[in-house]
Amino acid sequence: MTELGLKNRDLEQYIGSKSYVSSILSGRREITLRIAADLHQKLGIPSAVFLKISM
Repeated sequence: MTELGLKNRDLEQYIGSKSYVSSILSGRREITLRIAADLHQKLGIPSAVFLKISM
């Protein structure tokens, strides 16, 4: 997020509500495959980063 200059509110368009973004970033919720794919496609970040997969 820092590298791309993104704030929590910038992720709402990709992830959902403010509270859902907050719960994912704080670790209370796991990121879904759909959200990882959306962030990969729209922000160019490898899905493996979100899914903790070795590359």
